[in-house]
Amino acid sequence: MQEKDVVLEGKRVTLVPMENSHKAELIRVLFTPEVWEFTWRTIHTPEELDQVLTLALDNRENGSQLPFTIVDQATGDIIGTTRIGDLDMGNRNAEIGWTWLAPDYWRTGVNTECKYLLLQYCFEELNLMRVQFSVSGQNVRSQRAIERIGAKKEGIFRKHRIKADGSIHDNIFYSIIDNEWADVKEKLLCLLSKTYT
Repeated sequence: MQEKDVVLEGKRVTLVPMENSHKAELIRVLFTPEVWEFTWRTIHTPEELDQVLTLALDNRENGSQLPFTIVDQATGDIIGTTRIGDLDMGNRNAEIGWTWLAPDYWRTGVNTECKYLLLQYCFEELNLMRVQFSVSGQNVRSQRAIERIGAKKEGIFRKHRIKADGSIHDNIFYSIIDNEWADVKEKLLCLLSKTYT
């Protein structure tokens, strides 16, 4: 991956390359059970969350992912993280996800703007043909959010993940392809202008 230092700026948030110096604040805002309740990850300690963030940084260095720290423009506060991963430039596709946001910013438009910025970068700068999302079968809130922006449900990987507590999660895959981007972009801009202003 070439663009390790890309910064994506929206109206409410800026996505900056995740750095080691961001970890302490990310752990502070994301170490709450609400964030992880419907994911396949189990985070019981700050050390476990630190390991997840360290892996993201390692993946940034080896070029397999672009992890971003989400910064609230109004306050300058770090409020979460999101990522482009599994980038395959040969086949011009990637996955967007690993989005963890401080609960105070849920249902505020921040996640919608993050998706807009990442998708715009993927389709308009990286010239990708396909961007996918994968969501735990138990995470109905995230499924609805992805469907709301116009992603198409492709299928279910049944019994795909096992959490540390033994619970089993299906994994649901969605995608947006390049010839759908113009319509999805319009929908996202409409959501951002009407719902959250």
